[in-house]
Amino acid sequence: MKTLSTLTFLFSLIAFGTLAQNKVSGVIKNQKGQVLAGAAISIKDSYDGATSDKDGKFSFTTDEKESKELIVNLTGYEINIQPIVLNGSPIELTVVLEEVATELNTVVVTAGTMEANDRSKMAQLKSLDIATTAGAEADIISALQTLPGTQAPSGEQGLMVRGGAASETKMYFDGMLIKNPYLNDLPDIASRGRFSPFMFKGMSFSAGGYSAQYGQALSSALVLESKDLEPKTTTGVSIMSVGGGLLQTNKFKRSSLQIGGQYINLQPYYELVKQDAHWNYAPRSYSASANYKLKTGKTGLFKFYSEFSSGELGLSYDNLEDLSKPNSYNNSNHNFLLNSTYQSFLTEKVKLDAGVTYSTDRDSLKLNYDNIGDYDRFTEGRAMLTVFFGRLSSLRFGGEYYNSYKDQRFNDQTRNFTDNQTAAFAETDYYFTRSLVARFGLRLENSSLMQQANLAPRLSLSYKLNKNSQTSLAYGRFYQSPEDNVLIVDRHLDFQSADHYILNYQYMTDKRTFRAEAFYKNYDGLIKHTGEAENYTNTGNGYARGIDIFWRDRKTIPTADYWISYSFLDTKRNFKDYPVAARPDFAAKHTLSLVYKHYLTSIHSQVGFTYTYASGRPYYNPNNVDFMSDRTKDYHNLSMNISYLTRVMRQFTVVYLSINNVPGFNNIYGYNYSKDGSVRQPIEPPAKRTVFLGMFITIGSSDFNAL
Repeated sequence: MKTLSTLTFLFSLIAFGTLAQNKVSGVIKNQKGQVLAGAAISIKDSYDGATSDKDGKFSFTTDEKESKELIVNLTGYEINIQPIVLNGSPIELTVVLEEVATELNTVVVTAGTMEANDRSKMAQLKSLDIATTAGAEADIISALQTLPGTQAPSGEQGLMVRGGAASETKMYFDGMLIKNPYLNDLPDIASRGRFSPFMFKGMSFSAGGYSAQYGQALSSALVLESKDLEPKTTTGVSIMSVGGGLLQTNKFKRSSLQIGGQYINLQPYYELVKQDAHWNYAPRSYSASANYKLKTGKTGLFKFYSEFSSGELGLSYDNLEDLSKPNSYNNSNHNFLLNSTYQSFLTEKVKLDAGVTYSTDRDSLKLNYDNIGDYDRFTEGRAMLTVFFGRLSSLRFGGEYYNSYKDQRFNDQTRNFTDNQTAAFAETDYYFTRSLVARFGLRLENSSLMQQANLAPRLSLSYKLNKNSQTSLAYGRFYQSPEDNVLIVDRHLDFQSADHYILNYQYMTDKRTFRAEAFYKNYDGLIKHTGEAENYTNTGNGYARGIDIFWRDRKTIPTADYWISYSFLDTKRNFKDYPVAARPDFAAKHTLSLVYKHYLTSIHSQVGFTYTYASGRPYYNPNNVDFMSDRTKDYHNLSMNISYLTRVMRQFTVVYLSINNVPGFNNIYGYNYSKDGSVRQPIEPPAKRTVFLGMFITIGSSDFNAL
């Protein structure tokens, strides 16, 4: 009897267990209806599940009850979570997985923008690309001059983009505007940028149609994103033909600190390499910097960067009114920058970016017997919130405050101004589908000095044609205040404006990129100078139109990387003291760059070549009644460099040699004339060739994969 009761009880348990089990089955597919094998299917917080077979099918049973979550996971696809109710009845499912959003399968906003992000498959130029581009000598601006839309090097300082003057390109450091990003000013000689490319993990160069986050730039925005925590503790020693430097990096558990210094003296170099410029005091400078990063909480990151630099130089150049009395020019510059930012996710869907920057720049000039002083002080505060919604969409909104102070001195006379600018912006990247995205933006700015405000709309629309290609359209209005040298004289002016229209096509794989972009820009309210007196108006205007083509290939030639850039530019402007609309003196009609790099892995070396061509630029000839109709001869430059990786005292070392303009082309940027037009002098580089030799030792690293 007891045995019968026991058996009855056991059969009851078995029957109950059988009734309580739930069968879950189905098929896994992608958005195109294709079956997916190898997907992992499981019930959350249990060991029950299965894997899809070659036909995408799966089936398993579970003892779980009531409401649960079914999780489907497959590499390359978004995790799919579905609610299910386990009540004893069989469950049959068809699960559709979406591909993970990457640059290769998801449309992104690209019109006008060349990404250069170390982490992104969209990257065009990384920090190492910039440092190893022949002719650039690790200068960010010089390397960007090999990209489409930019002009070849000239005697004017800065980056000239799509018919825009150098002053119309602005540089941003972690979202903060940098007021003085270049070294000492020189007459008819371009200066280098202040920043090393190795400070940054991402560089976004927008030749037009850029985000509403950024303002005060008519033509272009260069956005630099600094690195996060340094990965290790190292000591960097640089020994160069023009000076030396030291950089100490300390990596802590949640923070890193870099402290560095550099001294540059070109006098020994100029004694070895002939100079066409007449240097009275060869350029010399010293600088010191501190770079601190702190990780706060799970998502917060605080960045602090500070740099002080001081430089001095002097040269003499011909006085075209009296060649027997040359002009003497001396410049002493002191620059200080503090840039601090903070970013963190406040919630899972809301991110905060905030920052403050403060900078001063002082030039003490002596031109013949005149003493000239120029002082800038700039402060900015900025905050932005990003709200993520849907699967890919986001909304950004924020505000900025700028305080600019300018002081000029000419012998005993002084003048100055203060301008407080406020700005607010809102922008959304809205994904209608993974193949179609629109960016809508609006930016509002106000100037206390001019007592003027503006409202700038921005719009981009991008559509992905297939996995590797997409097309984009963009429109934007952009405003910029007159230059400081104008505002200090006349404050009753308005903002200058430019309307950008862009059509873009891009084809991209992991190792190949092709871009073609057509653009049209309409300028209005440009600054004109009328008469002999310091009288300015906003009556200038102009246009720029053309096409830019870019091809980069890292696949065809083993261990090689090359890119080709071509730009066609048709532009005219009626601005400054121009009597009629004309092509400005900084705008070549055709520009071509070919950059080639070959990696010799067996000997840990790289050789590189850069060839740049630009058609002749216009220049003003007072003896010709047809304004700006004369042209310089075409520009040619062939540069090369060699990087050799080795060890010095067992420490990772790079030996670097760069030669700019190897054939010694006699390039002329334009001409200066005497007032009566009887004397003409070409504007040329200070030397036909430049040679740079350096050795960079990193103590505490042995990475031979740097190239």
